[in-house]
Amino acid sequence: MTELGHGSNVRGIETVTTYASSTGEFVINTPCESAQKYWIGGAANHVTHTIVFSQLIIDGENQGVHAFIAQIRDEYGDICPNIRIADCGHKIGLNGVDNGRIWFDNVRVPRENLLNSVADVSPDGKYLTAIKDPDQRFAAFLSHLTSGRVTIAASAVYSAKIGLATVIRYSLTRRAFSVTPNGPEVLILDYPSHQQRLLPLLAKTYAMSFAANHLKMMYVKRTPEMNKVIHVVSSAFKATASWHNMRILQECREACGGQGLKTENRIGQLKGEYDVQSTFEGDNNVLMQQVSKALFGEYVAVKRSKKPFKGLGLEHMNT
Repeated sequence: MTELGHGSNVRGIETVTTYASSTGEFVINTPCESAQKYWIGGAANHVTHTIVFSQLIIDGENQGVHAFIAQIRDEYGDICPNIRIADCGHKIGLNGVDNGRIWFDNVRVPRENLLNSVADVSPDGKYLTAIKDPDQRFAAFLSHLTSGRVTIAASAVYSAKIGLATVIRYSLTRRAFSVTPNGPEVLILDYPSHQQRLLPLLAKTYAMSFAANHLKMMYVKRTPEMNKVIHVVSSAFKATASWHNMRILQECREACGGQGLKTENRIGQLKGEYDVQSTFEGDNNVLMQQVSKALFGEYVAVKRSKKPFKGLGLEHMNT
């Protein structure tokens, strides 16, 4: 989905796909350098197939973003014709993932390779969809990102727990300074300043853990009617949990002193591996703007209808 020139603004991606009714194939093309697919996991060295998000052009009319399955390597690992692939280069973390860049030069795929749960194209080139509103259709295409946000929210909490467990155990063994001359040195966790650094973060991580488990159950038990609520809640929790995680890991690194720099204590590694969570599956600032817009819209709608708040965590406003 991501391109060099477009990340959060998926609707503006520049890859173009047209339908050739004479052969029953879709033709995928990268029209400019900013349209190259970027950060695609596994693309640089390994994957054989990818899902390409692209503008679909039917009879000269742009029907918006759609998704297609395309083969980029054969069974021997050789890159397919009319496809160019390059590595994205070394990163501050997640270097076990071979993120790649992909260019398509009029690559042909069968008509059946369109992922058509939301819209389809008939053999003779007619565009078919039950969702006539382009905005609703676009939202339906992107609804599958919700699972990624649920996963990020949960994994960010796990990472925070690891950092806090490390630093609190260390704080119960490391001593510094004494209260009286020649007296025993004091455990650093017995200092109020150290408690004020760590214990509020520990308490908040308990709350975040309960929230992440609640979000996971919402997703497992989801119904079509819950799509909007899950989108809003998962967006909010993804941003909040990933921001919270990075704050915790930095505090843990500092609270461990020099020991926090050691790779074996994992805190630096976790910072490098999890930092990108604030960007992928939706930039956190953009996600929180979506959340604010949804909450404000719900508030206005309920006040207008004079009905009680139900959902999106606004029920407390009924009183």
